[in-house]
Amino acid sequence: MTALGELVAEGWLTARERQGYLVSDTLPSTFFTAAAPPAAARAGAFPWAFARGPEPLPPDEALPYAFLGGTPDLRLFPTAEFRGFLHAALKARPEKILGYGPPAGHEPLRAELRTYLRRMRALQDRDLVVTHGSQEALYLLAQLLVAPGDKVGVEARGYRPAWEALRAAGAELVALPVDADGLDADAAARAMGRHKLKLVYTTPLHQYPTTATMPVGRRTRLYDACLRHGVAILEDDYDHEFHYRCQPLPPLAASDPAGLVLYVSTFSKVLFPGTRLGFAALPPPVAARLAALKRVTTRQNDGIAQDAVARWMRDGGFERHLRRMRRAYEERRDALVAALERLRGRGLPLAWRVPDGGMALWLDSGGDAGRIRLEARARGVLVLPESAFRLAERGSGGGPNRHLRLGFANQTPRELELGVKRLGEAMEAAR
Repeated sequence: MTALGELVAEGWLTARERQGYLVSDTLPSTFFTAAAPPAAARAGAFPWAFARGPEPLPPDEALPYAFLGGTPDLRLFPTAEFRGFLHAALKARPEKILGYGPPAGHEPLRAELRTYLRRMRALQDRDLVVTHGSQEALYLLAQLLVAPGDKVGVEARGYRPAWEALRAAGAELVALPVDADGLDADAAARAMGRHKLKLVYTTPLHQYPTTATMPVGRRTRLYDACLRHGVAILEDDYDHEFHYRCQPLPPLAASDPAGLVLYVSTFSKVLFPGTRLGFAALPPPVAARLAALKRVTTRQNDGIAQDAVARWMRDGGFERHLRRMRRAYEERRDALVAALERLRGRGLPLAWRVPDGGMALWLDSGGDAGRIRLEARARGVLVLPESAFRLAERGSGGGPNRHLRLGFANQTPRELELGVKRLGEAMEAAR
């Protein structure tokens, strides 16, 4: 009877009351066979018409030496310590974290975040929404505030995933010049008058990809221009904790009397990318709408991870880990600079400014960064050229392609030394 019931469930037999079991008129093997499929369907190529979205991503390259600017060294993460807080989160009151929770985030984590941001980043009077990394915050804010055809100012050399999030909402991107001090506030003000911008997206602490820190005077001019033109600022503070020369400047959102700054940040750089924890610190009306939008997309973040991080922050382990990582990354930055000095001593025309903070160095290679990238790849070294960060597409007036972004956080000093040595060989081959 079990076997017969299984055959009925699968569609091979039909059970008729008081008659028995009969073979079905239409068998499962013919359920999905079209009578006369079109040629495209026969070839397995349905003509999909995509309404929006970026192009498919290229496959990741696994090379021995990867100078990736936003990747932390996961070998330094205290997994045993953090495991204890995961265990405590599950042991305490699991019904509070295993079920549905507030879309804005687990309240104990938001409470710890409010305290931390007030102490470390001078952020107050902001509502918090926990997101799946800063990328979800950027995407949802774009969906919330940008209508198709709206113009959004972005740094001419900048963070491509943020551009894709804005484009997915229908934004038309306007390139704003970047120099040695970050976004050019005066040029941005002129663009506001010409284009009627809806938003300006910027990375003022460690400009992505050049790592430049925007000075206080320029920040003030940018804020005043946005206030005058009615333009909101979308501030991405992706690695605030990693500043070495002095205390980092407070975010633009820390001094925002008009409430026009939307502030997003992430734990991916200070914890580990797989945790997918970020947050947005927003004026209350925007936060309420963002939480409502999150409810109809990803609904909420992982309750176990949120509770464990909240316990870790309350214990003080989070900040102890940050101090260890800051010391390690500063040592690695100095190791990278020393290795580059040795290359320059061999006659390579290299130039750079030692970054005050961040996880990468912006290197003027003195040559064609695209050719250097190919030569480096052949030697097991992954580097990203300037063209990978430009809003202007290749061949459309993007300017010289001389710079490389060299991430140093994910490699030990010895690995950096060996990787730079191979990179020097690639530079010599590309000359």
